[in-house]
Amino acid sequence: MLTLRDIKNEDLDFLYSIENNQEYMMYGDYHEPYSMDVLQEYIANASTPLFTSSQYRYVIDNDGIAVGFLDLFEYNAQDESAFVGIILDLAFRGQALAKNALMLLEREVFNKWGIKKLRAKVFFDNAISFSLFEKLGYGVVEKSLEKDCKGRIKTTFTLEKIIK
Repeated sequence: MLTLRDIKNEDLDFLYSIENNQEYMMYGDYHEPYSMDVLQEYIANASTPLFTSSQYRYVIDNDGIAVGFLDLFEYNAQDESAFVGIILDLAFRGQALAKNALMLLEREVFNKWGIKKLRAKVFFDNAISFSLFEKLGYGVVEKSLEKDCKGRIKTTFTLEKIIK
């Protein structure tokens, strides 16, 4: 059964493998490798509420196995919105887990945090991610130029969905 849960100490190795994977870094805007110590400290402080830290990380758990992460960031209480980022381990892609996890997240953030708008930033060349958000009803609200982790300037789409 697919669930979203808080990150815990047992996720350290998985977190390390995801955060320091060169394949995944290309979809971020900036990234330096993280040490185990830094990630342990991150997990220790991960229970800080979204209202306080403006960010929150969920583990995507499939039958007791961590398969990815959903991140909320840039939380804005005034317009009841946040950005969402998703990463799924390569071994678990193609099983509709990302789609189902995002649908779970929409209910979670609406009920728990009162978020009524979710946004995602996607580089133009990340067709899989763009398609995922589009299939879930996210529409393009902005097109901009941003640097990726290698300093290359790329077209970026901001997609948005009103949660009901």
